[in-house]
Amino acid sequence: MISDELKKLIDDWVKREGRNEFGDPKDTHYAGGNPLFDERSPGLKDRYEYILERNPKLKEELEK
Repeated sequence: MISDELKKLIDDWVKREGRNEFGDPKDTHYAGGNPLFDERSPGLKDRYEYILERNPKLKEELEK
């Protein structure tokens, strides 16, 4: 589970880096319109987990 404090740090990073709401470059397009959709599981993947998985350097920085 990702704490509210960690979520704020991730949101701050997204804004500072000029990323889209999913932590990817602003011009990124997704099949189906949403990268959090996974047809193998019910529901959507957590946005913060997605951002950390796609940005390992950010994850390392936040774990310090």
